[in-house]
Amino acid sequence: GGCPEDRRTPIVAYDDACANDGICVFSDAYTCDVLGGIMQSGTTWIGILGMIIIAIFLAYKSHLAFVFGIGLVTIISWPRGTAVTYFPDTLAGDARFDYFKQVVDIQPVNMLLAQFTSDLAGAGLALFTMLYVDFLDTSGTLLGLANAMGVIDEEGNFPKSRWAFSADALATMFGSIFGLSPVTSYIESGSGVEAGAKTGLTAVICSFFFFISIFFAPIIASIPPWATGGALVVVGAMMGRSLAKLDWNNVSHAVSGFVTVILMPLTYSIAYGLIGGIFVYLVMEGTFHLLSFVGISKPGSKKDDKGPARMAIGKSIINPQGDGGGLGEYAAEEGVGNDAGENADDGEDDKEAPMADEEEATPDDK
Repeated sequence: GGCPEDRRTPIVAYDDACANDGICVFSDAYTCDVLGGIMQSGTTWIGILGMIIIAIFLAYKSHLAFVFGIGLVTIISWPRGTAVTYFPDTLAGDARFDYFKQVVDIQPVNMLLAQFTSDLAGAGLALFTMLYVDFLDTSGTLLGLANAMGVIDEEGNFPKSRWAFSADALATMFGSIFGLSPVTSYIESGSGVEAGAKTGLTAVICSFFFFISIFFAPIIASIPPWATGGALVVVGAMMGRSLAKLDWNNVSHAVSGFVTVILMPLTYSIAYGLIGGIFVYLVMEGTFHLLSFVGISKPGSKKDDKGPARMAIGKSIINPQGDGGGLGEYAAEEGVGNDAGENADDGEDDKEAPMADEEEATPDDK
């Protein structure tokens, strides 16, 4: 689209025939030299424009923000012969335009029950994999959407969560019968939430338009990705508000949370982001727990906050501040496991007792 032809490098299917001076198959795909990463692609800028338009409309609480932004960028991208067209003068562009001109296209349902197999071992592996990937993906999506609606309680639950997970599971099961990829909840639903969706009526209307899209697939398929990309960026920004609830002062929470957020766009998967974040959190917390057995208190614990950081390793104490001390001093100071610690605690109690008696004395007693 927006890449000048003199800066395009075609991607070649390099096979044995091509290597032996035979016929080299040139793909319609290409890479673009943009002079050191300078943003020169017209499609990039039109996508940014759509994102800004959506953000402005949202600031004014308009329910048409996403519809107008996506629709405007799509209409601008349809005419041929422009730098931002979705139908460039290439093989792929010509194929897209020919399909777009059909307007209406009804495809036969020829994948019904086509994915059943008698390979129980392979099916079991796929079932185990999809169970956890889909569960984590759905959990992250539903919790994110529920948090955006403000319906999550103090315990992290939201109303009718059982029904939501059950509906997602049933949709995945029945979708596979028709040879479809998992029919699950998608983070794109956040655009509906930001537009004011609350009761489920939006989902019903969307399902109707999904049914209509079966017949108008050429039109729907011709919506360029840079038209919808801006909307998803805005949705991500809106859902980023929940990051304020993360305890950034806790290192394990901060690192695992950051890994979760950064892996989602890098892997194109909410589930992979959650898996990465959970793994990092478990490793860090597990390490802290194991070190606590040798006397190294967990960072941020009450014991660690009482004074200088000390790590008991074997029979020695490492004190980063260099004030000396040994294992006996550490135990006495913390009041664990020896008589010195118990006596120290008793002494503190004796000192505090008279103060408590004085506070309880009334003016009449005096």
